[in-house]
Amino acid sequence: MKNLSFLVIALLLSVPAFSQQFEKEKINAEEFKNVKVTVGGDFAIQLQSLDHEADVELIDLKNNFNLPTANLNITADLAPGIQLFINNYMSSRHHNEAWVEGGYLVIDNMPFLPAADNVMKYLTIKAGVMMPNYGDAHFFRSNNADVLNNPFVGNWIMDAYTTNPGLEVMFRSNGFLALVGTNNGRLNYGRGNDIGEDLVFNWKLGYDTQVNDDLRLRASLSGYHVGEGHSGSYLWDGDRAGARYYNVMQKADAEGDNFRSGRWSPGSGQSEMNSYMANIFAQFHGLEVFGIYESMKGVRRDADQHFTQTALQALYRLGSFYVGTRLNKVSNNDGSSVNRTNIGGGWYMVENVLVKLDYVTQKYDGPAHGDIDGGKFNGLVFEAAISF
Repeated sequence: MKNLSFLVIALLLSVPAFSQQFEKEKINAEEFKNVKVTVGGDFAIQLQSLDHEADVELIDLKNNFNLPTANLNITADLAPGIQLFINNYMSSRHHNEAWVEGGYLVIDNMPFLPAADNVMKYLTIKAGVMMPNYGDAHFFRSNNADVLNNPFVGNWIMDAYTTNPGLEVMFRSNGFLALVGTNNGRLNYGRGNDIGEDLVFNWKLGYDTQVNDDLRLRASLSGYHVGEGHSGSYLWDGDRAGARYYNVMQKADAEGDNFRSGRWSPGSGQSEMNSYMANIFAQFHGLEVFGIYESMKGVRRDADQHFTQTALQALYRLGSFYVGTRLNKVSNNDGSSVNRTNIGGGWYMVENVLVKLDYVTQKYDGPAHGDIDGGKFNGLVFEAAISF
């Protein structure tokens, strides 16, 4: 019994306390020696056991392993304070072939312009194909096989994620953050010979402080704006890797795979939109609380939209283990809504290896899933992941 107690204590303390990562810290220009390329990878696999029901016949869900997913990451240190990052999907739910998800340049220092040294102490410039820094929810989501920052298996119901060509400038000083960015709104904007002229704009204001050794507080407010006449912006339907809860709420006679199964959002193609997200984060000893309030108003296919998302996530971390819950709701101005509850936990076997168990229950009120009116799904999903 004594040996077992020592083993339990050793497991609990085997990994240093987890610290939630939001925007990456500035690159230390003094650490640059020469051009260096680093290759990393992410791997994830799930064992799914879910049930679903609705007022129509749905496909028969099986208890089995999902398709393993994999990312290949390349980071290149090009000069003091200048870094290139490229992410590749080697295996994903939505595409069978390997493809480039995105890549961008980070400039935290300008060795080619010494006169800018004092200004660059506070600025970070990002340019390339990337997720616009809208809201803080995307820091808690799985990006295909990169899942270590997500304490649960599924992403948010209204999952803001896209990769668009653009530019962002971020100012940081003494915990304060101010960001402004612009992008083309839809990745391959020139599709259909419509090269377009309208840009999309995003911004963020935030404050992140370590009050003392035990308490960290963060709050942010973000906006994402699509001008009237845009040919169709992507934000919530920009994740092309696919959702985690495979085939839920899919009709028996459906053709193909709804790779966004389990999510619900305004969709893509807004020709006019203003969206705002407010977030709070608090960490006290091992307790973490994260909250979302998101509101969008837009026009899609000449129809007005007004979606609202709220979420509250609470975790308790003890060494290499954590347990927690996530409450998530999305509602539309037509009265339909989706409610989800997650309960689960995880174990960092080592710093780069995570296993987690997620119990999920999700209920649809109204026509919130295609032409299905109502319905629900629930069950367990186990996920194992490696990132390095």
